[in-house]
Amino acid sequence: MTRDMPRESWRDELDSFNRQHQGWLVSVTTRRPDGQTLVEARDMPLQGVSQMSSTASDLAVEVGDRERHLTHEVREITALKMDVTDAGADKSLIIESADRTTTMVTFRSPMRPEDVDGVPFSRRE
Repeated sequence: MTRDMPRESWRDELDSFNRQHQGWLVSVTTRRPDGQTLVEARDMPLQGVSQMSSTASDLAVEVGDRERHLTHEVREITALKMDVTDAGADKSLIIESADRTTTMVTFRSPMRPEDVDGVPFSRRE
């Protein structure tokens, strides 16, 4: 199931996404309009996804650690979506651009944040 994120809530959605998933292993993949798929990063810790400007139309996806680091920039965002499992776990963040390129930040092991390490916890907000 895919959940669309309303444009006016992108900043809040990304803040929540980053708090819940920082450090989780992700792959960053882009699919171009011609169908070509490129894996930008594989199984690297997520540092965060953030807006690069106050207009919210450009994002930076940061992954890695001290030894390996990647910042993948996505320009002219037209849509943000979350692909979610039937159990409600986030599978991937889908970022669509004006040039019809799709960037996916996909979790290696989708699970609900409250079930991480098999021990439910309550979130503090």
